Amino acid sequence: MFDEPVVFVDIETNGGAVGKGRITEIAAIRVEGGEVVDTFTSLVNTGAPLPVWITNLTGITDADLVHAPYFDEIAEDLKRIFDGAIFAAHNVRFDYSYVKHHFKQLGYDFRPKLFCTVRMSRAMYPEHKGHSLQKIIERHSIAVDDRHRAYADAKAIYDFAKLAYAEKGKARFDEAKAKQLKSRSLPPNLDAKYLEGITDNPGVYIFETESGATLYVGKSVHLKTRIQSHFTQDTIINKEMNLSMQSHKLRVIETANELEALLLESSLVKELNPILNRQLRRVRSHFVFLAGINENGYRTVTIADKDLAKEADPSAVYGMFTSKAKARAALESSMKAYILCPRLSGLEKTKGACFQHQLGRCKGACVGKEPAVSYNERTELALNRTKIEHWPFKTPVAIGTDSNDMIVVNNWIIEGYLRSPMESEPVFDPIEKNFDLDTYRILRQFISKSKNSLLVRPVNRLLTDGQA
Repeated sequence: MFDEPVVFVDIETNGGAVGKGRITEIAAIRVEGGEVVDTFTSLVNTGAPLPVWITNLTGITDADLVHAPYFDEIAEDLKRIFDGAIFAAHNVRFDYSYVKHHFKQLGYDFRPKLFCTVRMSRAMYPEHKGHSLQKIIERHSIAVDDRHRAYADAKAIYDFAKLAYAEKGKARFDEAKAKQLKSRSLPPNLDAKYLEGITDNPGVYIFETESGATLYVGKSVHLKTRIQSHFTQDTIINKEMNLSMQSHKLRVIETANELEALLLESSLVKELNPILNRQLRRVRSHFVFLAGINENGYRTVTIADKDLAKEADPSAVYGMFTSKAKARAALESSMKAYILCPRLSGLEKTKGACFQHQLGRCKGACVGKEPAVSYNERTELALNRTKIEHWPFKTPVAIGTDSNDMIVVNNWIIEGYLRSPMESEPVFDPIEKNFDLDTYRILRQFISKSKNSLLVRPVNRLLTDGQA
């Protein structure tokens, strides 16, 4: 099947993440010239108890590992059997990542060619839907003595490779092998066709599961380079390994510039709820601080739920939080930092002196001991820390480039898109207005940059109102 030595490998682990987990069993079958020339199998002592679910899955117990060798004791035997050979496994980058990490801890840089029997199955048996080892074993009636044990599974993928070679022929096998060795970092379930035509332009990419569920949404100013980086880091970063193992489909949306990519990524994460992204949800209203003056002239603060898209000037609002708990935590922090009264800050419902005053942590504004002027100055300083930045323009502005549609923004809210802005009669395409915290942060950062390639132009208010 191969013009050079190949070793069929399988490992069992303690279930730990890539870079942290430990191998509990490893098996290797070395094949040269179509013949098995060497085999190796061993349990591996991890030095720690096994999770119950691992024992239930593999049958390996703590008692089995007590007298087993540690990885460093079998490392030389493994080096010998792997020497100069292709490393073949089912979901090869998973097995390889653990072996590579264990060797690295011993100071050995392990970088063999990789061959994945999942990718081989997908390439040579595209008519079948499932390509897990269990489905392959059942589909091809491969004899397996002890499923989920390393040697039995290693022999199963070797037997499957021989069967595929015999059924599909040398030419088909060589073609599948050549593609793999050329693109060694490609995830096992992601067809190379999804990477065809991807440029290094700005945009957003979406990884999906086999069923079409969204795994991850990302953005980059260099799409092709960023997408490929996910696949080269999967052997050292657990999140990247999860992405690699679960990805079946890839969608790419190019944008005109980095700003559009950032805004689109933020919107899609909220809309699609990807499994591996930091979970964000679209927030219609925010919890904010409202400042007032009581009958004694002292500044008060209350937490309120507000839709900032309906505010004429969002910069007149203090604070901006996605939950009441976060708003309260921020107010408590400011109260301690600026020695504010918890009763006047709406955090304590008492009459007379607040509890903090009794502890000497409030200067007595609650009972008139501290002058209102000095107390109000500190309150204003505390509130200004959380104030939304003032909109720096007198009108809505269009942000973009000469050759593309421009984003129309007013008071940190995206109002729509100005189509073909360089033509004599530009057309405004409005969208539903919504103040979004992430959008605000992205726009503020971009507008504040002294150097960027985007144009910022004032927009006639009548145009965006649809009256011209």
